[in-house]
Amino acid sequence: MQQNNSIHADPWLKRCMKLGIPLAILCVASLWLGQVLGSPALGWVFLLTLPPVLLLGLTYNLRFLLLWQRSRRQSSR
Repeated sequence: MQQNNSIHADPWLKRCMKLGIPLAILCVASLWLGQVLGSPALGWVFLLTLPPVLLLGLTYNLRFLLLWQRSRRQSSR
């Protein structure tokens, strides 16, 4: 259980969360509101925010897996 807490204390994971979560909310909201309101401008907002959101999500997942694997190796020694 202590491994999980040390992984979540990583500063890069925190940065990815603090930047990625609001950006993902903006991305999904612009897609939804663009469909409801029929606004092509919100479609462009979605298209512009989608690549950074995907990149931040992938970065977060890879970093988490690498830290988890490292902590698992250290605990087995």
